[in-house]
Amino acid sequence: MFISQYAGFIGGLERYIHSVAALLKENGFKVYSLFIEAAQEKERFLSIFDDYWNIEDINQISEKDFDLTTVHKISHPNTFEKILQRFSPALFVHDHDYYCPKGFKYYPYKRINCHRHYSRLFCAVCSSLVPPRHMVKGINIALKKNFIESAKLFKQAMSCKFFVVLSDFMKCNLLKNGVTEEKIKIIHPFLRLPVLPNKKRINSDIPQIVFAGQQVVSKGTPLFLEAISKLRAKASVRILGNGSRLMDFKRIAEQMELKNHVSFDGWVQNPLEVFINSDIAVFPSLWQEPFGLSGIEAMGCGIPVVGFDVGGVSEWLKNGYNGILVSERDTTAMAAAIDKLLVDNKLRKTLGNNARQGVEKDYCKQKFLNNFINII
Repeated sequence: MFISQYAGFIGGLERYIHSVAALLKENGFKVYSLFIEAAQEKERFLSIFDDYWNIEDINQISEKDFDLTTVHKISHPNTFEKILQRFSPALFVHDHDYYCPKGFKYYPYKRINCHRHYSRLFCAVCSSLVPPRHMVKGINIALKKNFIESAKLFKQAMSCKFFVVLSDFMKCNLLKNGVTEEKIKIIHPFLRLPVLPNKKRINSDIPQIVFAGQQVVSKGTPLFLEAISKLRAKASVRILGNGSRLMDFKRIAEQMELKNHVSFDGWVQNPLEVFINSDIAVFPSLWQEPFGLSGIEAMGCGIPVVGFDVGGVSEWLKNGYNGILVSERDTTAMAAAIDKLLVDNKLRKTLGNNARQGVEKDYCKQKFLNNFINII
């Protein structure tokens, strides 16, 4: 059983759930979904499951119906309480929401990354130090979430029987927040390697750079655009993904006079097709990425990645082997790294080949399946 906030595709989390359910089903398991809200492409998302329920129908099912119940993302403590009343789930911790009321794990205004453990009062105050315009549902609702609901959500999350994370970085975050080591399992994600075409893509004389991610500040689009504005070599740029700040980022691109070089493609059903036809992927996250699924997706398509050294990124991005790792927020260094790959075709190809081989070795579906079966 997969329990999560959304039935549909929002970002990497929903793609992860869908791909894991598909893999389990291929290997003879029955897979089910319990969701709270519908999202884009709901029908395609749910089509992989043998059956599914909305949270309103939770009383129709119970823990004895399933060999393993997994919770992936729940936003409200009232919903989590309903789940805990009927299940003793394993909690898959994909992001920082359970121990950071704001979710981004950085301080407001300057957005300096936070490395503290959860503290009810400190974290509630920190998350409330934002301009009122950011409290889209009103100040009272925001304060209630930060001071009351987040504390309940943290306590509920910590009560789960065991935890699954995708990276050592996230394991360290749980340890810092009081979870004992024996209750934490690391299961790295897997990737189905796409078949690479033999022929070169159209307009291959102009290298293509791609960045895929939700269009929100934490994913680093403004930093990415700043780095692109500093490039010396020519390249075309594609940005994949939707988000609440998409229009703001388009305006920033125009202000930087990048409109003719950068295309915002919005939601793309199969980003791997774009990666295959690109030369370099960039991972410019501002926040502490729990893992960074789109990074290994790009590497699996045989292209190197240039990324900031934040969160769990350095666990898969090995500097000088499958890409170039640069200090967080250093857009000058990021631009220099991209330029280095743009002008050196041999290096770009070598790092790209290493990237694909590394994904095939470390993120294969059989290794994932074996690890997943071990927790059932």
